[in-house]
Amino acid sequence: MQEIIIRTMQSTDLAECAAIEQTALDAWSMEQIADELAFEAARLYVAEWQGKIAGFAAFQLAADETTLNTVTVAPALRGQGIGKALLEDALSQLKKEGAVSCFLEVRVQNETARRLYRSLGFEEAGMRKGFYKNPPDDALVMVKSL
Repeated sequence: MQEIIIRTMQSTDLAECAAIEQTALDAWSMEQIADELAFEAARLYVAEWQGKIAGFAAFQLAADETTLNTVTVAPALRGQGIGKALLEDALSQLKKEGAVSCFLEVRVQNETARRLYRSLGFEEAGMRKGFYKNPPDDALVMVKSL
């Protein structure tokens, strides 16, 4: 596989990121992504592969904690290590900014994502019953020390 380039998301990336995000359950709209990009505590990253955006991730950083709010990879490119590379690089950058831990919620039924998070060192920390609505699912809370 060619090199995956991870960089900070720019406003010019909005359309491509929104198109990728629309392939996810409970997808964020372009307006939501734009609002997040403008938010001071937000940290958004994109993964480029073969000159195109292959995925993006949105975090919020508050004090020494960060939260992963969404991560989505283009469907045709899933399973090729892009999501893992994106998260590894983003977490490294967030650690440099002072984050000592990262939290996330993941659908209980999303075993693929859960496997990815475990491979990155995330551990189960709790459950949020009925957290997801479309379709209904519980959320597993996971945490990683950085």
